[in-house]
Amino acid sequence: MDIVSQINKAVEFVKLEDYNSAKKIYLEALKLNPENHILLNFLGYLYITIKDYKNAEKCFEKAYKYSQDNSTISGLAFSKFLLQKFDECVPLYIDLIKVEQKCESYERITLALCSLISTGKKEYLKMAYDYSYAGINKFPMNKELLLNYSIACIYTGRFQEGEKYCLDILRMDSKFARAWNHLGIIYESLYINEEKAQECYKKAIKYKNSPSYNYDLGISYSKVGKYSLATRYLKKAYESFPDLDIVLLGLAFNYFRQRKFKEGYKYYIQHKGLGDVKKLVNLWDGKKHKNSTLFVYPDLCYGDHIMFIRYIPYLKDKFKNIKVFAFPQLIDLFKNSFNDIEFVDYIPEYDYSVVLSKVPYYLKMDFNNIPNSAGYLKVNKLHRKNKKLKIGLCWEAGNSDIRTTIHRTININEFSNLLKLDYDFYSFQVNPSSDDYKKYNLIDLGSSFNNFNDTALALQDMDLLITVDTSVANLAGALGIKTFLLIPYYSDWRWFDNIEQTEWYDSVKIFKQKVKTCWNIEMDRIIAELTKISDKC
Repeated sequence: MDIVSQINKAVEFVKLEDYNSAKKIYLEALKLNPENHILLNFLGYLYITIKDYKNAEKCFEKAYKYSQDNSTISGLAFSKFLLQKFDECVPLYIDLIKVEQKCESYERITLALCSLISTGKKEYLKMAYDYSYAGINKFPMNKELLLNYSIACIYTGRFQEGEKYCLDILRMDSKFARAWNHLGIIYESLYINEEKAQECYKKAIKYKNSPSYNYDLGISYSKVGKYSLATRYLKKAYESFPDLDIVLLGLAFNYFRQRKFKEGYKYYIQHKGLGDVKKLVNLWDGKKHKNSTLFVYPDLCYGDHIMFIRYIPYLKDKFKNIKVFAFPQLIDLFKNSFNDIEFVDYIPEYDYSVVLSKVPYYLKMDFNNIPNSAGYLKVNKLHRKNKKLKIGLCWEAGNSDIRTTIHRTININEFSNLLKLDYDFYSFQVNPSSDDYKKYNLIDLGSSFNNFNDTALALQDMDLLITVDTSVANLAGALGIKTFLLIPYYSDWRWFDNIEQTEWYDSVKIFKQKVKTCWNIEMDRIIAELTKISDKC
């Protein structure tokens, strides 16, 4: 039987939903024709039909070696899309769009790009907007593309336009679940209205009981302290996606907010992380291995790297050698602070490995036993006295995850009354998003920082740091620098339900937002505190 006849026979089995017989034909044919990209493509699409996306990807990757025709590229891109390997499927869809501008290609690339920027990958922001805009111009009545454009608008700061498109879509189709869910994100992120957001998420679930909508509703409930409801909906998402990192982290952080250390880490230790974290082997079991080398790799972001590095000294009695990967911006600072630990910027040979933020779990050091809260980082510089108080200021949070960053950032104009006071103010902001700060009497230090060691040296010369919830706050606390930390009404899990002090850092005083939409009360409190400090000087 020739290849065409075999394919036709297999297709007939597919129509009858006899997928095993069809697969058997394709596999037998491939034994004789292992480099036939057409057979590989048909088998790949069969795997997609039966939701075996990993084998589908393997088939298309093999086919791609022999032919880069549109069918092969489309199949490979789609399999990676279904596996949520969005950064890998995007360039494939770009290649497809260059030669055939199909609606489905625009739908998938824009959804993939929106998914990437929602996880904080800023490099995809412009691309998400550009492809979404091109998509709606080509297919102006496609509601999926219109919604993806709305999402791209929100993430690129075009808030009114993004909201308008979302509402327009719901007028077109009041049962469009994705649009209801996106509207929930808008209420949650832009208007800090969790009640309305929850109504939207519930409507999304009503029209399509998707795990992602259950996840969003669970996160919203967790933020407002309705932890049992949060757990219920997050576990619904977990039932469908037990291996999905974002769901595992959502459950973990919901428990962490409540200081439920063991319950949270039950899910947290399952999360695999990104990039090199996934490549780690021989994961540490928490036991002593006195003749072995442990490799510690950081995850999450700079603030977490600084926060959790405090646990490293407690590993020394469990291993002969400890090697810790440090982000390039932090390596000099850590080397100066921990002389007896080896810090590297590459993956060395090792016997066991562990992710940095999972170390407390294996050390059994819960949130009631947070060590070194008095400070654990150091730089070699003495404080130089000044006639006036020297106050550092940081007003913007990093990361482009709009659900958290937009609330952790404070417009510089909110500090206007504070900046009128007769103190010396220094900007610790690196790459501020606007030039508004230039109208205030701020001495710019941030533009001179090359790494966190530079930032630490400058912090040592301050009498006080006033900052939003960002990596500089963790750095100041780890250095034992007096710090006023402004955290939003719905704050990150790391600050638990604290409103004044934090178990992580003795030198940090919390000023938690009391009114969702403004910071006047907190700014007045800080001004009053500064008056007390000045009176003592």
